[in-house]
Amino acid sequence: MESLENVFSYEELLKKVKEQDLLIKKLTEEKQVISDFKYFITDSLDLVCIVNYDGYFTLINDAFIDVLKYSREELLSKPFYDFIHPDDLEATSLICKKISKTSPAIDFVNRYIKKNGEVVYFQWKANLNTDNNLIYAIARDITEIRKTQEKLVSSERSLNEAQKIAKIGSWDFILTTQELNWSNELYKIFELEKIPNDLELYNKFLSCFFPEDREELKRNIENTIATRIPYEMEHRIILTNKKIKWVFCTGVAMVDDNDNVVALKGVVQDITQKKQIDDTIKAKEKAEASNKAKSDFLANMSHEIRTPLNGIVGFTDLLLKTKFDKDQLEYLTTVNESANILMEIINNILDFSKIESGKFELSVGEIDIYELSNQIINLFKYEANSKNIDLILHIDHNVPQFILGDSFRLKQVLVNLLSNAMKFTFSGHIKLNIVQVESDAATSKIKFSVIDTGIGIKAQNQEKIFESFIQADNTTTRKYGGTGLGLAISSQLLALKNSQLQLNSSYGVGSEFFFIIDFKKVDQKQNDLIQNKDVQANGVSKPDNSLENFKILIAEDNKINMLLARTLVQKIISNCTIIEATNGYDAAVFAKIEKPDLILMDIQMPIQNGYDATVTIKNTKSCMHIPVIALTAGVLNGEKEKCLNHGMSDYITKPIIHADLEKALHKWLKPQL
Repeated sequence: MESLENVFSYEELLKKVKEQDLLIKKLTEEKQVISDFKYFITDSLDLVCIVNYDGYFTLINDAFIDVLKYSREELLSKPFYDFIHPDDLEATSLICKKISKTSPAIDFVNRYIKKNGEVVYFQWKANLNTDNNLIYAIARDITEIRKTQEKLVSSERSLNEAQKIAKIGSWDFILTTQELNWSNELYKIFELEKIPNDLELYNKFLSCFFPEDREELKRNIENTIATRIPYEMEHRIILTNKKIKWVFCTGVAMVDDNDNVVALKGVVQDITQKKQIDDTIKAKEKAEASNKAKSDFLANMSHEIRTPLNGIVGFTDLLLKTKFDKDQLEYLTTVNESANILMEIINNILDFSKIESGKFELSVGEIDIYELSNQIINLFKYEANSKNIDLILHIDHNVPQFILGDSFRLKQVLVNLLSNAMKFTFSGHIKLNIVQVESDAATSKIKFSVIDTGIGIKAQNQEKIFESFIQADNTTTRKYGGTGLGLAISSQLLALKNSQLQLNSSYGVGSEFFFIIDFKKVDQKQNDLIQNKDVQANGVSKPDNSLENFKILIAEDNKINMLLARTLVQKIISNCTIIEATNGYDAAVFAKIEKPDLILMDIQMPIQNGYDATVTIKNTKSCMHIPVIALTAGVLNGEKEKCLNHGMSDYITKPIIHADLEKALHKWLKPQL
């Protein structure tokens, strides 16, 4: 066996021993360092660890365990990469390589996944010990800070979006440094490219203001700095492309702890669209106010004109029923016709006003087309015979006899068309033609035509005749008369039924005005039942004997209208007692004292109007059963409903027609048997 000297020389052996001593000493020192490090990190609130070059934790403190919720054994038994968020693995790996090759210390942020699946953010400070290739690292849990930052970013993004939507730009100006900052939206409002030079930006900003607004802005800023009172102003700006905008500006002063103003902050809102809307609303309100004023004026004028016309029409109608010689009858007939023409003109103007203001409503009831069309033709028979014109009515056999619609307005349109035809036709014929163009079980589409052999209408005038107050030419009004409203009103009435007035005309040959309307049919059996009920009702409510021995209270402030009403009532009711009141207050008093059988109530009266007088009467127990019939010169939309809502039983418009009054009195008075 060889001796030890043959294996190692003395020097070599001594060298080996020294190396062993150094290694033992180094390991002892490292053990002491680790021991000291353990003692240092045990109570640390931050997360502290040591990682070897293989990627395993060799040491972790309790804070590490408390945050991640893994046991110490779980954390030490796996590579630390297993606990890192998958999206951060690559970045963390690059950092570890960087720390080992280029820099002994580095800062970074990554995410770890807790045992319950929650994600936490760690901010790391790591240092490589090149002697032992161990990484010493300390981390702080910044999850809440990161969430707050994300909320702030989201809030800022939302604020930017809100500013963009609301067209609000923000700015701040630091007084000490003269630094001016604008938001992106503010650049968009002023339509400027970003300007890095603050002074240039400020001058560009001021140049957008009109001179008077620029001076006001300067005064407002100076006042805010001096008084700390925020300023607000609304004004125009003119952009580089000469476009004008409206903006709303506000600014506040920012102060330091010593109450010194150190900055100004504010916002600018583009209110151009709002201004345009406001202007539109103001224009609409002005137009509505104008329409209301026009309607009120027409209502008042209608009342004032109808009041004397009531006397003229009423008394001439009464006189015409007495005996006259031929000349007197002719003169009186002319007066009566003139008054009725004037009334027709007033009605046309009021209809036009109601339709134009959108306050016009159609009523729906049963229409007997055969009866209605014959009534219309009868109105023109006398004039047609006088002019030696053939007046023809043709109703196609397919046209249903009974339909649902507004008979009054249908009659108004057809009378307008026949009246025009009669006015402009001097020979030949005028024909009212009614045909059904389509039909199903429930509805019927009916075409109404008025065909004449009159003077016709020139092609260039065929559109404008449907305009308000317009006739075919300027000479027409003087030669033939009229307001030029008839066709316009007819067109607007038809539009309410989704129809339109159409024209075929040849100048010198004649014209055809026609329209088509959808009507609902009335079931014949139902109609027969209604008619039978009407017959029975008529048999009960309208006996052969006339009215007599009633006490009637008439409330009317106009002497002529009072005389007319009294005269008509006395003609309708035999042995009638008339009580007269010239204002609403007296009417209510007399009603309580006299207990009349019926009250005829004017609306516009002094001291107390007819509405209030009726309310007073209806609130009196002994009088609440007395029927009150309104006598009014007001015919605007809603007038009848207003009367009924105030407790009135019925409604008659002036001028008072004998037949209308008689019908109302028979309706509300029970004959004395």
